[in-house]
Amino acid sequence: MSFIGIDLGGTTIKGGLLVSGRIVRKQTLPVEKELSGKQITGDICNLIHSLWEKNTQGIGFAVPALIDHDKGVIYGFSNIPHLDNIPLKHILEKKFSVPVYLQNDANCFVLGEFKFGQAKDYRDIVGLITGTGVGAGIIIDRKLYSGTNYGAGEFGMISYKDKNFEAYCSGSFFTSYYKVSGEKLAERAALGDAGALAAYREYGMHMGELLKLVCYALDPQLIVIGGSVSKSFSYYEQALLESMKSFFFKTSKRVAIKPSVKEDIAIYGAAGLCY
Repeated sequence: MSFIGIDLGGTTIKGGLLVSGRIVRKQTLPVEKELSGKQITGDICNLIHSLWEKNTQGIGFAVPALIDHDKGVIYGFSNIPHLDNIPLKHILEKKFSVPVYLQNDANCFVLGEFKFGQAKDYRDIVGLITGTGVGAGIIIDRKLYSGTNYGAGEFGMISYKDKNFEAYCSGSFFTSYYKVSGEKLAERAALGDAGALAAYREYGMHMGELLKLVCYALDPQLIVIGGSVSKSFSYYEQALLESMKSFFFKTSKRVAIKPSVKEDIAIYGAAGLCY
């Protein structure tokens, strides 16, 4: 059996064919935002066709938006607004005659880590994505928890200091407070630049406060950090751990904190919806 996972991003759509839990074929196409919803859906179908094989049993989508699971539609998709309120699930099920699953990208991230990555041996997991925003997928007792409105894990929206955690723990922290992109800052940090390393230390302290909140709320065994900023984990890890020293629970069962290392984890997680 094989399954197709699709990572529906704001600028690219990435797809992979999984056979025996491993991606054996990948395809990527750019998002043409000026196209209509019908045309973008057609492009998605073409991408699926390029990955398809006769034993394909299901298709899963990781989407950075909210999802109406009853209607099978995406809404609040600001990066590709023409896909809003299109019954994508039903269109694709009719065309390909296999089950189609839609899920928030943060949920796909934690599901990918749980089924194919570092979280296989854990029961209670938080997958925290730190990129242009901050969001999390949650697994409790080995089951994905989405909440009543499928909005669980939006820790970035919680008030913190003068704004919210997203302002201090996403990539926008560097552009807002240091007037430089995270990519440029990482290049400077790699060269030992003192200013860049100081910026990451400050970021790590804020991340530590966020992780303490996550631990108080959910008490997980493992927090896996993904997203673009997680690639610089080594620059802020020490400050993060220092910030977490004030965490109240002083037991032998300390939460494990790891950066994500598996490539294409969102594709794995999307395909994992089919299992």
